[in-house]
Amino acid sequence: MVSVILNWSYILVTSFIIGSFVLNKIRTITRNKVNTDIKTINAGSCIVCGICVLTAYAGYFSLITGVGLAANILLVTACILIIVFERSTVRNILCNPLMPAKDEHEKNTGERKVRLRVSVMVHTVLAVLIIIVCAYFTSCGRFAYDTGTYHAQSIHWIESFGVVKGLAHMQTRLGFNSSYFCLCALYSMHFLGRSMHTVSGFLAAFVMLYALNGWFGHFVKSEGSGIMNKGLRVSDFLYPAPFIYFIITAVEIISPSTDHGVIWLIIWLCIRWVEMIEEEAENGTAYKAMEGYALLCVMAVFLVSVKLSVGVLALLVIKPAVALIREKKIRAIAAYIIMGLILILPYFVRNIIISGWLVYPMPSVDLFSVDWKVPAEGARHEADEIVVWARYTKDTALIDQKINEWFPVWWSEQGAANRYLSKTSFAGAAIMAGIIVTGGVYGLWLRLTSKKAGQVYETEGMSLYWNYVYFGAILLVSYGFFMLSAPSNRFGYGYILLLPLFSAGVITFLFADLIKRNIKVIHKWCIGLAMLIFVCFDMLKGIYMFASDDAHYFLDTGIEGALIVQKDYPQARSVRREWEGITIYYPETDGEQIWYHDFPAILYGSNLDGIERRGNKIRDGFRLKQSD
Repeated sequence: MVSVILNWSYILVTSFIIGSFVLNKIRTITRNKVNTDIKTINAGSCIVCGICVLTAYAGYFSLITGVGLAANILLVTACILIIVFERSTVRNILCNPLMPAKDEHEKNTGERKVRLRVSVMVHTVLAVLIIIVCAYFTSCGRFAYDTGTYHAQSIHWIESFGVVKGLAHMQTRLGFNSSYFCLCALYSMHFLGRSMHTVSGFLAAFVMLYALNGWFGHFVKSEGSGIMNKGLRVSDFLYPAPFIYFIITAVEIISPSTDHGVIWLIIWLCIRWVEMIEEEAENGTAYKAMEGYALLCVMAVFLVSVKLSVGVLALLVIKPAVALIREKKIRAIAAYIIMGLILILPYFVRNIIISGWLVYPMPSVDLFSVDWKVPAEGARHEADEIVVWARYTKDTALIDQKINEWFPVWWSEQGAANRYLSKTSFAGAAIMAGIIVTGGVYGLWLRLTSKKAGQVYETEGMSLYWNYVYFGAILLVSYGFFMLSAPSNRFGYGYILLLPLFSAGVITFLFADLIKRNIKVIHKWCIGLAMLIFVCFDMLKGIYMFASDDAHYFLDTGIEGALIVQKDYPQARSVRREWEGITIYYPETDGEQIWYHDFPAILYGSNLDGIERRGNKIRDGFRLKQSD
């Protein structure tokens, strides 16, 4: 646990420094002048921006050589230079108060002092508890199955060689190029003697602490005024999402799983987006909000490099794109486009080098002809396998089944806890669809019957409502794409959790606003809690089942000697084979887990019979055996 917390500290410091520097430079460029209001930059956004930038950095570095000591020396050097030459930027953002500023009423009373003192004490205790619990499971948890088949090997390849041509021929799953593995390799510290796997745990702790801070921030400001219903906000309904997701995945948070990484970032992005909606409504800073939205959209595009299925969430870009085009902010538009391209470019380049495809496994995008290219039928088979395994039908011959054919199998095979979560997600989707339809009908009625429809659209309440509807529509479309493509809950927990929570929040917002805005805060929180329980009742049952598993794992496992050093990858039972001048490992039983230490490794020894090396060096890569 100690080594995990030390590693997290390194991730936190480096990502914050890099992220704050990049965000400040982007704001300077897009505003055409130096930003004097640097304290308004969200510290959490700095960390996430740093994570995105450093993921791309590790991806670029992998194109040159292995991601290890040299990459970290260069990173630390960059951080030192930023601290020396941009220390005012880092200091101002770091000093940005966690709690909201006092309003005039609170300045003249002792009410805030008491509330703030109690809040800080409780906040601190809960924050420490979150860190300890996350550190425990990140140190002592059990690994996800796929970590043994390809996660650990993918990271080992990046650590040792960077990117290798035709690597997908060694093992098809090594072709599942995720930029998340590059980030894991950067922070694995394998050059110290052991490859750590702490990034998923770090993201879990960070997003939960971010949500905790948001909750307490709203609590302290609960007697404020304005459109936000005096302390009750829709974002308050999203803050439980990271805690629920942690309960679901706690025992496997030790794994460097792409599913974990992308869902933690999706949850943070969605929470931050809703916060931006509310900040825009409360402060009336429309253009500043567009900047924030645009940066979040850049992040949504970047997440495609972590997991392809996130692509639909990038539709969020429509709102800031339209606003910036209307304002003719050409410089800002160009800056955001360039930033997005810089972040995602190494992912596409690595795809081409590893598999010969721009996007693997998507044989429909066929742009390159290289000798190490995976055949189209092989890529198509991998894509089909992802879908049928997510449906639990597990046979690629059934890929063309209609939803009424595969849905009963999917429903019965996913387990009781996940069925409860799915029921809640269906309810949330139905409610959100109803909100969208109602909003559309109401908007059309206004335009057809009221000469002052434009004025109605611009009022605080209606503007906020339309922003909620827009975000809810994107969330609903993303959820629909997930369900119709590869509906394994582990791929879509972000949508499964956020959709019903957000729907409950919007319904509560509308209900409280319909009654009257000046009802007591405690009454509004009671309304919100009742609505949350009503919409998410089945989710509570599923959470209880997952929490019981977590508790049993803790009681049965204990600390297992990992109080100081994190639990290492397991050692596989493997066979070694000399092949074209290199030693290759594969499991004693074909298809079983091979883990990290036996390297380079494949899942099936017979794979070697159909491929050959492209040169004398490992980085020269592999290809299908050429006919004489």
